[in-house]
Order: sequence, then C-alpha cells, then structure tokens
Amino acid sequence: MDPLERLRKTTVEELMEKNYPYVKVTDDIRDAMSKLKGHGVVILPVFDENNNFVGIVNEQDLLKLVIDPRDISEQEILTEPLLGMSFFPKTIKDIMKKCHASVSPKDTIRAAALKMYRNKQQVLPVIDNGKLVGILSQDDIFEALESFRY
Repeated sequence: MDPLERLRKTTVEELMEKNYPYVKVTDDIRDAMSKLKGHGVVILPVFDENNNFVGIVNEQDLLKLVIDPRDISEQEILTEPLLGMSFFPKTIKDIMKKCHASVSPKDTIRAAALKMYRNKQQVLPVIDNGKLVGILSQDDIFEALESFRY
C-alpha cells in the first residue's frame, strides 16, 4: 500500500502521545513554564478541578505576558486580549484558551490532519468520553509518514 494512503487509514490511537504533561486551571503560571521547558513541549492541556479537559496553554500565551503594553497598538490589544497585560496573571485559568478542535482515538489520521488544517492547530487533544487520553501533533504525523516510506 502507498505510504500516504497507509497513513490516512491509520488511527489517531496508533500515533498519539499518551503520557503527556498537563496543568490544572488553578496551577501557577510558573508551573506551566516549568513543564513546557522541562518536557520540551510547546503546548499543555488544561484540566479543571474535576479532571475534565477544558483547554490549552502554549508558549505563545506565555510569551505575550512579557510584552509591554506601551509597545503595541490598540488594534493588537483588541485582537489579542492577553497581549501586553499590565499585570502578571497568577493561574492558568487567566491565560488558557478554550480548545476549538479535538479528535477521538478512533479517528483516522486523515480526519485529524483535516482538523489541524482547518483550525490552524499544530497539536490536537485526543478526547475519549470527555477525558484527555493523549495528544496528536503534526510532528507525530510527519514521523509516521517518514517511517511508512521505508
């Protein structure tokens, strides 16, 4: 079978990363910074007090905290509410984003790639019965395609 066609039929469950670091909505911002750096990842799933997946926080969200509000335009502030905050938020809840797209472990990589493309997300949370069971990244897909070629 053609490597691309084989990848398209592969399920998310076969490629997803299962042991992925995460944060809670009540965690301190420094916890997220530490986990991003310590685990070499660019995105962290966020859970609420009941262990339900509620969103994501990524390196860009944290980078926005460093920018001085005097260095940005009014338009940028309107389109990027976190940009140049004049205070340093204390918890993940203050900066997290609701996640717009997710996949199921049984979805095909073809379907996952389409969601990544349409939602402009490099990483998708893998949700099963409302619970996060893994993370699928573009890198996971590209690595699989490369391995299928040989």
